[in-house]
Parts: sequence; structure tokens; C-alpha cells
Amino acid sequence: MKNDNNSYPELERLLLNKSTTKKELDDFLWFIEHPECEHRIVDARTFIESEEYLNCGKECWESIKNDVDELFNGAYTEAVFCEGIGAGKSFKASIIITYMLYRVLCLKNPQAHFGLAKGSTICFINMSIRAEQSRKVVFGEIKARIDNSPWFIKHYMPDPDVRSELRFPKNVIVFPGNSKETFPLGFNIYGGVMDEAAWYTETDIHDVAEDMFNALHNRIKNRFGDKGLLVMISSPRYVDDFIEKKMREAETNKTIFARRRTLWESKPASHFCGTWIDFQTYKIPIEFETEANRNPDVFKRDFMAIPALALEPYLKQYELLEKSVDATMEIPTDEHGKFKPWFRGKEKSWYYIHVDLSHRRDATGFAMAHSEGTNVIVDLMLRIKAPVGGEIFFSQIREMIFELDRRGFRIDGITFDGWQSIDSIQQLQQKGFECSVLSVDKDTAAYDTLKEQIYEGKFKCYRYEPFLEEMRRLEMVNGTKIDHPPHGGSKDVADAVAGAVYSTVANIGALREIIAKII
Repeated sequence: MKNDNNSYPELERLLLNKSTTKKELDDFLWFIEHPECEHRIVDARTFIESEEYLNCGKECWESIKNDVDELFNGAYTEAVFCEGIGAGKSFKASIIITYMLYRVLCLKNPQAHFGLAKGSTICFINMSIRAEQSRKVVFGEIKARIDNSPWFIKHYMPDPDVRSELRFPKNVIVFPGNSKETFPLGFNIYGGVMDEAAWYTETDIHDVAEDMFNALHNRIKNRFGDKGLLVMISSPRYVDDFIEKKMREAETNKTIFARRRTLWESKPASHFCGTWIDFQTYKIPIEFETEANRNPDVFKRDFMAIPALALEPYLKQYELLEKSVDATMEIPTDEHGKFKPWFRGKEKSWYYIHVDLSHRRDATGFAMAHSEGTNVIVDLMLRIKAPVGGEIFFSQIREMIFELDRRGFRIDGITFDGWQSIDSIQQLQQKGFECSVLSVDKDTAAYDTLKEQIYEGKFKCYRYEPFLEEMRRLEMVNGTKIDHPPHGGSKDVADAVAGAVYSTVANIGALREIIAKII
């Protein structure tokens, strides 16, 4: 208890008065400890359940109560909730913002308490992908909590004449924002929620979610230090989306509260019949059997909050690629990247090479394949990385081709993706090699050929994890382009294999005609 001499007479009066209730005494002692407050602040669970406050104990799921209660009982500056569709994310967002709003309004002078200039506005923001969704949460969910709260009705209702935001006494507001605007700039933001944070616009060089997070986080940190709170709520998209990055960050950053829930962990058990079935390595309610069997990856993402490897996977039957891996085939290079002594060309086979020269020269994909009947065998796959701080010299790539030639590989064609390949093509042509440009990005023909070979069981390769990982992560973009995931993905080796397979398949018929004429 603080040493406040003016409080002692009142405390003595309460102690001597036989009609003083325990609550009155508790409240008095609490206000002595919290002289900055005009109203006593109750814990989050009491705020949700009590008839004096939100009075939605029956309406609010237990999982939401537990999450909100645990969040505000810790010293967190960020929170990330990764949950499935229908898990009550918007409702949870409204509870969190309303409780933060309540705590600020309980202060006598919020601006003075936080060291802001007199008359400064303190803001809470709900950010969504679309403006209409953000407005729905603010003027639907949050306003519904406030309109039905005895505490807000008695003390602080928003100005009914203001329709663009919820404006409260003490110069405190709640307003909506969306991912296409720069609302955070210029505001004293104390608390914010980024709704569906994994689904903001994302490109190779621009992540709106990360940009918005940084803008919000900086506003909160600069104005309120560690007292503010930024919350991210979303279902996942894929393993490298913004929400998944924050989930991984929370594993080592103790100031980030993190929670991942399946839909049936979020909803009360009474919503399900209680029968569980096996789904892959999981147990799921029988109510979801149809959805799980229809599209397992989408089901895991939407109902189990397990992210997909790609936004729209190009290779949907990845298990067929795994079946194409021949355990009897060895990796032809050693730990230093040198060819092993046994790696030699077959006398009657023709080989096709495709080189994917990296734009940044940080990695290059190299692949070589040949046909056996109607089957295509990939003999060589390489991801060639530049040394730290250095570049890949194209002369090294050419020397590798010369070495393959010396080892008896009859190279019928070499293709490059076109990036700075003219010099290499000219030099190889001077040595007698057939060279040309083949862009696997121009259309989907090369990848479609590779996928067809895989699906028909006509593709064989050794286990090379860089290739397999890239194939897992390939995405179909707008139905016209195959690409790697945004932010850090690659497809150098996959491009090289697709090019080599495409050339091999394209030349199978031509070689048969030549052989027939010779015979």
C-alpha cells in the first residue's frame, strides 16, 4: 500500500464501520495502490463474464476466455492467434479491443498517464484486408459489445453523431483500417488488431502484412513503450506467410503470446457428436470426414490451422513424385561437388542439359536427363551456390559440361534460360555442342511435361532434397505461371529439371526416326 497520509482517516473509518463490506475495503485498498485510476480495473475473465461489464459469459466460448485471460495476465506486447475458419476470430478481436479500451478509460487522465501532450488522441485500430470487413468488426462486433455492456452504458458511450469511428470521452477512439491504406501514420495507437494477417497482399519484394505490422508496432512502441499491445489473428495460408513467421518468432520471443487451435479446439465440445476418426496422423471429429477426404491440404489449412506448403500447389499429387525416386540411384557427386568415378555416360543414350542461370548469381540450377524407352531418367541435379560474397562464374558451368562430355555423356542438346547466356551458348557452339535458349517461365509447357511424366510413372531420379523441396513448394499463379513462394523461395533446380525433361521428351521421337533410318 502506498504511503498516503490522507488515506489513513478514510481507511480507519471503513475499518471501524461494522457495515463496511469486504468489497468496499478491497476497492479502497486497490485505489490507494492505483491513484491514476478513476475506476477499478477488473481482470479479463471478470470483464467478459460479469453482468456489470460485458455480460457475455454464456455467449463467449471457453477457449476465447482462456486465451484473453492468459494474454492480459502476462507481460506481452504482441499476440498471434493462428486459428481455423469459424473459430470466432472476429469475436475474439472485439473482446480484446474492448477490454483494452476499457482499461484506458478507467484512467483519470490517460494522456497524462502515458506522457502524451494534453488533448492528444489515443487510438485503437482494427485492420482488415478489406475496408468493409474492418468496419464490420468495429461497428458490428465491437460496438455490439459496448452497446450491451452495463459499464459502458453507465460511464462511457461513443458519440452517436460520429459515424466514421467510435469516439469516446477522454479523447479515446476506435477506428477501422484496411491493408490498402496507411492509417497508422500520425496516430497515437495504443492497441491494434490485424485481422486475417496472413492474407494481405504479398509479392516477391513487398509484404503488406509485414509493412503494416512495422508501421503499427512502431507507432505503439514510440508512443507507449511496452504498455501497448498489437494482436495478429488469422487462419494460415502457407508455411512462410506472415502469421507463420510470427508464430515461429514467438518460440524464442517471450513478449509474444502465441496460440494455434484447430476448429474443434476452439468450439465447445457440445458442437460435435463426440465420435473421432483417423485422418492421416490426426484424430478429427467425424463431422469433418467429407471435407478432409475432398481436399486434405485445404482441410488442414482451413480447419486445423496447419499451413500449406504452397498457396496453390502446382504438384497436387506429390506422393507420385516420391514414388519416382529410385532408391537404387546414387547421388553422382561427392561432398565437394566433384563427380564420382563411376559416373559415366551410357553408350547408346543421348543426354539433354538445361541450365538455370540465377539473376542474382547466388545460385544456379543444373540438370541432365536421358530417355529409356518412353521413360525419362534424370542423371544429374545440382544447385550451384556462389561463395559468400562472391559470384558463380559461367566458365565453371561450361567446364562442367566439358567434363561430362569427357566422361562419355553424348550430349545432344544444351538449353539455357536466356539470362546472360549468349556468351556461354556461343562458346559451347564453337566446341560443337547444340545450344539454344529455353525459358521455362515463358509458359507452363516445360513444367506440364515434367508433371505428366511424374503422374504417368515415366519419371525417375535419385533423392535430391533441394529438388524435392522446390517441387513441394511450387505454386500455380493465376493459372498461367509456375513460381516459387514469395519471400525466400527458390526453384532453380526445379527449373533445370523441367527444362532437361522437356528437351528429352521433345527429342524422343526425333531420335527414334534417326535410329530407324540407320537400321
